[in-house]
Amino acid sequence: MRVLFATLSEKSHVYALTPLAWAFTTAGHEVRVASTPDMAPVIAGTGLSAVAVGENHNMHEILLELQGAGLLESEEADWSRPFAQDLTWEQVHAKVERSILALGNYNDPMVDDLVRFARAWKPDLVVWDVLTYSGGIAAQACGAANARFTWSLDLYSPMRKAFLELRGAREVDPMADWFGGHLERFDCEYDEDLLHGRWTVDMVPSSLQLPVTGQRVPVRYTPYNGPSVVPDWVLEAPERPRVCLTPGVSFTGDGSYLPIRTVMESLADLDIEVVATMSPEDMDPATVPANTRLTGFVPLHALLPTCSAVINHGGFGTRSTAMYYGVPQYLLPIRHGDVLVYSEALDRVGAGLYSHASEVTAEKIRDGVVRLLGEPGFAQSANRLRQEILTTPSPNEVVPLLERLTIQHRTSVPV
Repeated sequence: MRVLFATLSEKSHVYALTPLAWAFTTAGHEVRVASTPDMAPVIAGTGLSAVAVGENHNMHEILLELQGAGLLESEEADWSRPFAQDLTWEQVHAKVERSILALGNYNDPMVDDLVRFARAWKPDLVVWDVLTYSGGIAAQACGAANARFTWSLDLYSPMRKAFLELRGAREVDPMADWFGGHLERFDCEYDEDLLHGRWTVDMVPSSLQLPVTGQRVPVRYTPYNGPSVVPDWVLEAPERPRVCLTPGVSFTGDGSYLPIRTVMESLADLDIEVVATMSPEDMDPATVPANTRLTGFVPLHALLPTCSAVINHGGFGTRSTAMYYGVPQYLLPIRHGDVLVYSEALDRVGAGLYSHASEVTAEKIRDGVVRLLGEPGFAQSANRLRQEILTTPSPNEVVPLLERLTIQHRTSVPV
């Protein structure tokens, strides 16, 4: 059968779905991955076949600009408490209105080309990244089965539920208007289920995930960092406890989001090896503590198995790879996306600690890392989370189930 994956213009989103796309490929299915033109080389770099649709929306640059201006956090953008009991109607309405602006910026330029390709190629199944609603629209427009793919806590299902509950008799629904407006252009009717896919392929461990609307298909997170070269020094066992400090691939720099210099200085007197995945060109070596190594990019699936702890901002790739290898985490999140809620969840299960980025101090970081390294309960809890991940079906193992669901939910038979 033919499987079309759709994702936004961000390499971490592409990397998240790559193992599942390859699982379909190795099972004998035809696979295409659609995104904006600037992602075509990234997709091709994974060995998959890319389809360029729409116009570049510069998601990465927009996030960096907002980060630099201190605007990533706001009341309207904060979805960390997506439940009716924690919100007023005015709050949930403002949050949904704000989300439509972002979703429109990401999806509107892709919709027409994506539908055009889907109707020409006739996929049996469309799998769309959790923020790529244009994929759901394309699935409905071409009669394919419609599956959502999520790597994040599902804040969207409870927020939708809260919106509908708090709306009462009010005749307002910006999400349905935006989504349904696109469907109407392609002679399709709006269906509430389409907002969440007919089912959700979910890489978040069940013990951490929020309630998901509709059928949930758990799939094991598989570490993938794109085309990578493993440096020789990673193969050598560290002589001291190794602590990774990484901003991930979505954010960088030394700002309030992840205060790199503050972290380095806070750990300078500890008998540990700090591996900072920052480029040596970004910092004056004379200002880097003696126990810190600046490495530039290192594939985390090679580095983290050698680490005793990792300090990060709570982004999907870093936190998931750390969980996969059972590495305790110190997280410095803000109220953006699911990073704060996820950090709270890891703290709750004992697999890490966190401080909001605006409240972090050198003393907090140092004390937190000392606890992660010295208290065995953190490593034990992180290992329990690792075992849960390892017992979740792999991408290859879920393909037969997804094949059956595709036959069940496909609305037309491609010819």
